[in-house]
Amino acid sequence: MAKLMMSFRVVGSTPTIDDIQTRFSLTNEEIDRNFGVVQVDPEEDLYTILVEESAADKVQPGGNIREVEGPFANPRIEPFGPPEP
Repeated sequence: MAKLMMSFRVVGSTPTIDDIQTRFSLTNEEIDRNFGVVQVDPEEDLYTILVEESAADKVQPGGNIREVEGPFANPRIEPFGPPEP
C-alpha cells in the first residue's frame, strides 16, 4: 500500500517515534519507523511522519498536537534523463 506524509504541530518537547506511535495508536506496520519523526520547521514546531494510507485518518489533533496537515503524496524520486558521464 502507498505511504503518505502527515505533518503536525507539537506543543512542548520534540516527540520521539515512540511518542507519536502511541499518541496516534499506530502499529509498527502503519508507521515508517525508519523515516522517523522529521522536524520540518523548528520555528513553527512542525513535524512530519510517513504512514500507510490506511492509517492516515488516525493522525488527528488533540493533546499536545495542535493541528494536522495532510495527507501529502510521497512520490518516488528518480533521476531525470540518462546518467551523465
